[in-house]
Amino acid sequence: MVSGCILTMDPLRPQAEAFVTLGDRVAFVGTREEALSVAGSGVREIRFDEGAVLPGLIDSHNHMLWTGVQRTQANLAGCKSIKDLLAALRKYAVAHPEREWIVSGAGWHVETLAEKRYPTRHELDGVSGNQPVYLPRVGHAAAVNSEALRRAGIGRDTDDPKGGRIERDENGDPTGLLLEPPAFNLVGRLVPPLSRHERRQALLEVQKAYHAVGICGIIDPGLGPEDMAIYEELCRERRLTVRSVIMPLAQTHDDPDRVIADLRAWGVRTGFGNEWLKLGGIKVYLDGGASLGTALMREPYPDEKCQCGIQVTHTDTFHRIVELCASTGWSIGVHTVGGKAIDIALAVFEDVNRRYPIKDLRFSLIHAYLWPSRENIDTARRLNVGVATQASMQFQFAPLLVRRFGKDLVGRATPVKSWIDGGITVGGGSDSPVTPYQPLLGIWHAVTRHVDALGTSIGSDEAISAEQALTMYTRNSAWLSFSDQERGMIRPGMLADWVALSDNPLEVDPMGLREINVTATAVGGAIVHNG
Repeated sequence: MVSGCILTMDPLRPQAEAFVTLGDRVAFVGTREEALSVAGSGVREIRFDEGAVLPGLIDSHNHMLWTGVQRTQANLAGCKSIKDLLAALRKYAVAHPEREWIVSGAGWHVETLAEKRYPTRHELDGVSGNQPVYLPRVGHAAAVNSEALRRAGIGRDTDDPKGGRIERDENGDPTGLLLEPPAFNLVGRLVPPLSRHERRQALLEVQKAYHAVGICGIIDPGLGPEDMAIYEELCRERRLTVRSVIMPLAQTHDDPDRVIADLRAWGVRTGFGNEWLKLGGIKVYLDGGASLGTALMREPYPDEKCQCGIQVTHTDTFHRIVELCASTGWSIGVHTVGGKAIDIALAVFEDVNRRYPIKDLRFSLIHAYLWPSRENIDTARRLNVGVATQASMQFQFAPLLVRRFGKDLVGRATPVKSWIDGGITVGGGSDSPVTPYQPLLGIWHAVTRHVDALGTSIGSDEAISAEQALTMYTRNSAWLSFSDQERGMIRPGMLADWVALSDNPLEVDPMGLREINVTATAVGGAIVHNG
């Protein structure tokens, strides 16, 4: 039995004094006196006299395995300049002489560097002799040295791959910056992968860190077969303690016929699995990222008068994938950052819906933060399309975007309130390792819209209440996880996933939300973190 201030997130009973668990489920919710009566004299009571207890938090867009893996690679996240970055790489090379390549984690950001730019291949050449260097960043770019370019056969005469871009200097020579998967995978595919054992250990270890911040469930988008197999293996061994919904990645840079054939070959569909591991929708990249200038925009970028971004997946290929999903029972989650990408995704959804209704399939837009239109919101509501948003993305990238687009326009980015007011189910998430995975950081920013680097709040009209923010990380993320009948609320019959916080998030000053501590986390009634 758990007692205290219970924020159930159940609209039928928003607060309670206690709940009783039986096995891995909630058996009763009510007053403490009622709970003691139901549970009987031998019950073990876990009492929280301060703070609040909520349903376990769910991150609707979190690359958990990738986050774990990057903890084994060169950590550039704290670098404040290119000099710092190069020093970190040299230190890593000395500590890991056995590594053929120097590879960084992906959670570093150009805007935190004093130079506000990527290191060039010539700068990276000085790190470690003829050793290739590969620095992926946030799934949309990579900076590499000359040796890496040489091994990939990339030179002045190399054409940009479809859906990607090789940055070049004034002489037409590659600078070492490769944008979007079709470009950076030319090098990335040459990097020796971590062993299966190393990736497995990374996933095991990162779960502990997630529980420590209150995460009980995630949606991991864009996995290949080998990584999905690692999740399945841990689940089978009962060592998967973060409930996981895994989304297969459609390799849309391949021949479209092959992409469709591969998807048709699956013998199962979205929803297959159990309460620990479940198959989600197909993940498709439609465009790139805002901080890279590759998000697909309706108008050219202000500082690049003839450049509107990159469409990673051709509309015809995307249409075929959506039609296959709708006709066979798959859901789909589409990476759409820029307004033009949002337009394309929803137009294709609407067209396919005329032949194969999609309302029950929970299609979703991922990110969708650079200025969705009123028409976009109305279309999404009509088609029952959800949105996986990341408030911390605004916190992370606002300084760079303000320089590019101006404060007023960036204030209207990540329009969480507009999506919610429009009747859209909006799930909260982080996109870790792109931004920090701590849910309370995302909740704090969704409520305050404060950006530390700017010293102010930005776009306060799109701020939401603490209760709405909590809903994003509980009920709504459960809906996006195809698990709303068993997670996201503390209600009889639901899984006994809960998190205890040091303070009540509905009562603290909004600016204090990110300072709240997680005092305990339980999954299926079992304590997995006790802080």
